[in-house]
Amino acid sequence: MNAPKKSRLRYLRVLTYFIPIFAIIGGYGLIVVATQESSPFTIVTGTSMQPTILPGTIALIAKVPFNQLRIGDVIVHTTQDSLLAPCDSSPARTLTGEVSNPCFVIHRIVSIQTNSAGERIVTTKGDDNEGSIPGIDTGINQSMYLGKVVLQFPLLGYLTEQPYNEIIAFFIFVALIAELLFERKQPATSK
Repeated sequence: MNAPKKSRLRYLRVLTYFIPIFAIIGGYGLIVVATQESSPFTIVTGTSMQPTILPGTIALIAKVPFNQLRIGDVIVHTTQDSLLAPCDSSPARTLTGEVSNPCFVIHRIVSIQTNSAGERIVTTKGDDNEGSIPGIDTGINQSMYLGKVVLQFPLLGYLTEQPYNEIIAFFIFVALIAELLFERKQPATSK
């Protein structure tokens, strides 16, 4: 009688490990569906959006239709310069670092105009920049638009950087080992 109860408790313990994993995977799937983005998160690097968005912030991006964007929205877009010359898609060496020709930027819309072809053209600017940077913030059309920042998690991106990620991994490893040792030292209960 004791063996089936012990077996059920073991399955219940294993299940408690997998429930958070399934919840995270399921939650990520729901976010992908809701935002219509295959990669709905990005880690913000650089300081151009300070103090609104700090370096190391994880930003949630949604595919809001281009014609629904308004002045003041923070968007992710490619740049004119990245269309003309090879861009640097690798992350900066630090979260506060900048790359010379970024493939995409996160900046705030400061103006929306319509060109002679009836096409909507957006101009952006980093909150910490004095003005829009030609080639980076200007001439943004629908094909250059990637998404709108709809939510941010300040500074959580640092958890992906060394040494923080290694420290967190170490503590998770120690906690799992401690739990396994604690489980083995539990006396067998009999009823």
